[in-house]
Amino acid sequence: MNEQNALAIISKEALTPAALSMAVREAGIVTVRQSIESKFPSINKIVEKLGYKETAALIVMQIVRMETLLNLTKQLPPESLAEIASTVIDVCIESGINVNAADIDIVFRRAMKGQYGRFYGSIGMQDIVGWFNNYISEKAGEYVQIRMSESQEYNTHKPRANEFGRTYDIQRHKEAFKDYVENLKK
Repeated sequence: MNEQNALAIISKEALTPAALSMAVREAGIVTVRQSIESKFPSINKIVEKLGYKETAALIVMQIVRMETLLNLTKQLPPESLAEIASTVIDVCIESGINVNAADIDIVFRRAMKGQYGRFYGSIGMQDIVGWFNNYISEKAGEYVQIRMSESQEYNTHKPRANEFGRTYDIQRHKEAFKDYVENLKK
């Protein structure tokens, strides 16, 4: 799926968590690495193309969908939903980790599966922002792993012959000195 198709799914006409989840599942994205390699648009791009309110609406609908599916007894008021969505967007943008639309779905799917802990009748801003902070940390770690493996592929430094000889000579001299000291003690 290319970025243009993903933006079409997250357009004003089809701005639903179900559409996003279906697109992410159809693309086979379930891990952080797959999200990194995907062509889903970043939160920055979604805000740029659709606007801040529509991006916040996507997060609000994900929260409401989760509350409904989990049958939580105390649901968040609309003012709280708007503030939480705004904070989540800010956290994602400020992280500099290129959080994308697939990541939003992954975080909420993980939460519904209980990977971020149990729900005791309700959820709040600290819970949801905490999930995103944990996920962003995990994604940053995955970026580091990818970059390290890429750098190892290009690391072709091999010690020069004289470096091997110098190392061998130093080791040989140390062993000779050790033998000399032991012979003096006898």
